Amino acid sequence: MTLLKKILVIEDDNRLAKTIKNVLSLNEYDVCCAENGASGIQKAFEFNPDLILCDIKMVPVNGYQVYQVLKESLLIDQTPFIFITGNSQLEDIRFGMDLGADDYLIKPFDNERLILTIEIKLAKYRKLKEAGRNEFKALFNLTPNGIFLFNGDLILESNPALIRILNLPNDQKTCYSIEKLLDTASYLKIKDRISRCKNGLLNSFSETVTLVSLNGEKVDVTLFVSSYEKYSGYSLLIGLVIMDNKKTKGNEVVISEVINVLKNENIRVTESLGEKLINIFKQRRVKMDINKNDFFTKRENQVLCLSMEGLPIKMIADQLSISDRTVENHRAKLMGKTNSKNIIEVIAFSISNKLIGIVLAIVIG
Repeated sequence: MTLLKKILVIEDDNRLAKTIKNVLSLNEYDVCCAENGASGIQKAFEFNPDLILCDIKMVPVNGYQVYQVLKESLLIDQTPFIFITGNSQLEDIRFGMDLGADDYLIKPFDNERLILTIEIKLAKYRKLKEAGRNEFKALFNLTPNGIFLFNGDLILESNPALIRILNLPNDQKTCYSIEKLLDTASYLKIKDRISRCKNGLLNSFSETVTLVSLNGEKVDVTLFVSSYEKYSGYSLLIGLVIMDNKKTKGNEVVISEVINVLKNENIRVTESLGEKLINIFKQRRVKMDINKNDFFTKRENQVLCLSMEGLPIKMIADQLSISDRTVENHRAKLMGKTNSKNIIEVIAFSISNKLIGIVLAIVIG
């Protein structure tokens, strides 16, 4: 079953809104209409649209204000936003585009122009989301922390790390009950919050819980649960399992990469959740030893190691006394030499080919 693309129409002209809805419905889009800006903001969070059409001249909340609120909430980071305006003045159009909107339609517009504009913007964002999805897949498979997607009751997908933690057969990646994943006390402790997240009443939460492996072994972890994708009436959820610091073995994926990739995948990572994750990883120190090799230059090795430590481009540039652009160029060369799509794949390549040695020192207390 193919899910229809969801379009939110925010328009106070009921006749025009109804016309747009009919046209889009005939072209197999799932359409939701809001009659004013305030209602549009609310329905944007409830409907989780793939694209938003928004009139500018509305009261008391106009289209510019709708855009700014949704932009600040990060809701439209990966959602095309198109203004509808009856004013063709260049200054008004430029103001909307300067805010960051993707396009505009000037009333009156014909049906073909409407559909073409929507298709172009959806195609562009589909490519961006596919790039983010590729990074998510790399992270999903490479991180030593357990990640799973679930519908509130059943786990629909588990990454290799969680399969190892639970001592599951390699072919059992799905249909594992969330209740079976935890001991009874832990499940009862978070059962209500899982239900609230599933029904869109809670965005995310974290809790210390006890996992139970297939052979009955128990391990204490910190579990983060957040909304992954919203559908009509419920939300698909994602769980992130962070092993207890004193028991963690192996190498941790840089947490900033985790947060950025999750955001690109349209996962609702709140600022508070991000801070909690960062605080956990700050308790660890990862030291990279550069093995002697001629595959990377000395500077490329330095950029790679600092990237593995989780430093953003600006901090890498400051540490190496080079420009941000130079750092970006070195990262591009690293990806080119390793035929990688992102820095995570470069790291994986370097580790597997013994170009980089890693020593993990855990700081306790």
